[in-house]
Amino acid sequence: MSEETKNTMDRFTNRILNYIREQQLTEKGDTVIVGFSGGADSVCLLHVLWELRRLLGISVRAVHVNHGIRGEEALRDEAFCEAMAVQLGVPFESVRVNVPAYVSETGTTEEEAGRILRYEALGRSAAKAAADRQVVPEAGSSKPSHREVRETAGRVLIATAHHADDQAETILMNMLRGSGLRGMGGMRPKRDNIIRPLLAAGRKDITEYLDRRRTDFVEDSTNFENDHTRNRLRNIILPQLREYVNSRASQHIAWCGELAAEADEFISSEAVRFLNEECTVYEDAYGTALRLGQRKLKEKAQIFRRYVIIEALRRLGIPMKDWGEKHFADIDSALFGSGGFHVDLPGGVYAENEYKETVLHTCRREESDVKI
Repeated sequence: MSEETKNTMDRFTNRILNYIREQQLTEKGDTVIVGFSGGADSVCLLHVLWELRRLLGISVRAVHVNHGIRGEEALRDEAFCEAMAVQLGVPFESVRVNVPAYVSETGTTEEEAGRILRYEALGRSAAKAAADRQVVPEAGSSKPSHREVRETAGRVLIATAHHADDQAETILMNMLRGSGLRGMGGMRPKRDNIIRPLLAAGRKDITEYLDRRRTDFVEDSTNFENDHTRNRLRNIILPQLREYVNSRASQHIAWCGELAAEADEFISSEAVRFLNEECTVYEDAYGTALRLGQRKLKEKAQIFRRYVIIEALRRLGIPMKDWGEKHFADIDSALFGSGGFHVDLPGGVYAENEYKETVLHTCRREESDVKI
C-alpha cells in the first residue's frame, strides 16, 4: 500500500482491510456479493468494500432481498438500495421472496423464515454470478492463456454485514439455548463462501464511519420491536450490560467467543485424528456401523469423547438436530457399561457394546428387529 493511500484511507476502512487480509477472506479475482438491506451495517459494508476493491483485486455487487413484509417501508428500502448502488456504480440486483407464505407452509418463525429465504436468494445470485463469469481469450487466440484463467478463476463470495455487537448477541443467544463450545464460538469470519468483514468492528464504529462520510441509510422499524429473542438481547439486555456491568461487554463477549472457537477447532481436529486411527466404518445387515475401541477412548476427557461422537455421527451421515446432552450421556453409559448394553438414539441410530468395543449402528430397513 502506498503512503498516499495510507494517508487518505479512513482509519475504519484501514481496520477492515487489515482484518480481511489477516483472516484471508478474499483473494485476487474474487467476486463479492454484498447482502444489501440499506441499513447502517450493510451500507457501511458496501462502501468499504467498494473503496477497497482495487487494493484487494475484487469485484463487488449488491443484492437486496425484499422479504414481502413491511409493505411500503420495504418498497422504500428497495428503492433506496437501488439508488445508492447506481450512485456508487455498483452492479445491483433486487430479489423478492415471500416470507409469510413460507411461514404458513413450514410453521417456522418469521425471523427464521427471513433468514432462510435471504440466504437462499443470495446463494442463487452467487450461483448465477459464477455461471456468468467468462474468460475472454487474448486477441488472435482461440482459447485463454494460463494467466487469463488464473486471473478470472476467482470465487464468488457472499459478504454479510454482521459486526461485533451481532456476534455478542449470537453468542449470548447460543449460551442461553445450552450450546456447547461451537455455539459459543459464534459466527466465524468465513464459512464456506460466506464472509463477514465487519466482525472486527462494533455498531458504534459503523455509525461513526457513516457520520464522517455523511452517508444515509434506512431503518427497519421491526428492529425496535422486542418480540424476538435477538431484539430483546440487542435493545434491552446488552445495553444494560454495557451500562451497569462493563462498557465493553460486547467486545469481551466476542473475545470469549474467539477463544471458544479456537478451542472448538482444536478439539475437533484432534477428534478427527483419533477417529482416523481408532475407528472402523463398515456395512452390516441393517445399514452403516462405526466401531470404536473402548480402552483409549475411556482414557480421554468427557468433552473429548463428545467431540469424537459428534465426528462419528457426521461420518455416519446422522443429523444432530434432535441430539441433546442426554443422548451423549447415553453413549458414555454404553462406553463404560457392560457387554450387551444397548441404547436407542435420535436419527435412526443405536449404540451397543460388543466385547471391548462400542458400536454405533444406523438402520436402513423399514422394519427391523431393533427398535429405533
